[in-house]
Amino acid sequence: MDTKIKKFPISYSERRKNMKGPLCVECQVSGRYLRFHEKSDVLKAGEFITVDVMAMQNEEDKPAKKICELVITREDIMEALKHISPDE
Repeated sequence: MDTKIKKFPISYSERRKNMKGPLCVECQVSGRYLRFHEKSDVLKAGEFITVDVMAMQNEEDKPAKKICELVITREDIMEALKHISPDE
């Protein structure tokens, strides 16, 4: 009966992303990631987004450790991304 069960191919990175959710962005070379908050604050100076910089724990049971918190604007992120080009 077990021969009929097919495992869905998913990479380690995709599995971790699914576990953390859509508001997390994992570093590709270290055990750190960004965790965005669901709500942002809109003020006259722009839209402020709170981001936690997290360090993953080695064991799956332990919660991640928060290194620091950043408060950045959406406009600053978008402007910075405009200036990044792929290294060819």
